[in-house]
Amino acid sequence: MRVFLDKKYLFVIILFVSCNQASENKTDEVKETRESIEAIYEVPIKFEEDFKSKYNLDDWSELKLVESYIFILANSISGYLENDSEYLSDTLNSLSNYSSRISNSEFQLYNERPEIKGRFKLLNIQIQKTKLSIKDWTKEKGLEELNKIFVFYNYSVKTIKSILDDSLIN
Repeated sequence: MRVFLDKKYLFVIILFVSCNQASENKTDEVKETRESIEAIYEVPIKFEEDFKSKYNLDDWSELKLVESYIFILANSISGYLENDSEYLSDTLNSLSNYSSRISNSEFQLYNERPEIKGRFKLLNIQIQKTKLSIKDWTKEKGLEELNKIFVFYNYSVKTIKSILDDSLIN
């Protein structure tokens, strides 16, 4: 019986050591995964104050709100990578509301130029998609989709700048 107990004791020790090693390795892998995500995204473009005042863009309240929440979102990226998607939920909800309001804007430039309307519709679609699905994505996929918001926003800003600058020539 003693031989049986010695073998059982040895088996328990081997089992305990092997289980202990596997859990440490998984913890190390999780730490390495979290550390390996770099926050690389397109920086949102900001309208210059002279440009805003020259073309009365300060009067376009919907654009000002979208612009401010885009920058809040950009400043929240590192917090998102350190936390979960709930960290961005309020910002994405507000941005979603303000980007939806822009479609009802009475601002003359927005209503006269379908290019601008189209750009803001694409931005709104990307915001809605990200807001609804970010909790289901990995951090890498979430960062990729957040970057698309910044890309669509920058396209919108560049379109507005281009249209207004070209109007000086005509």
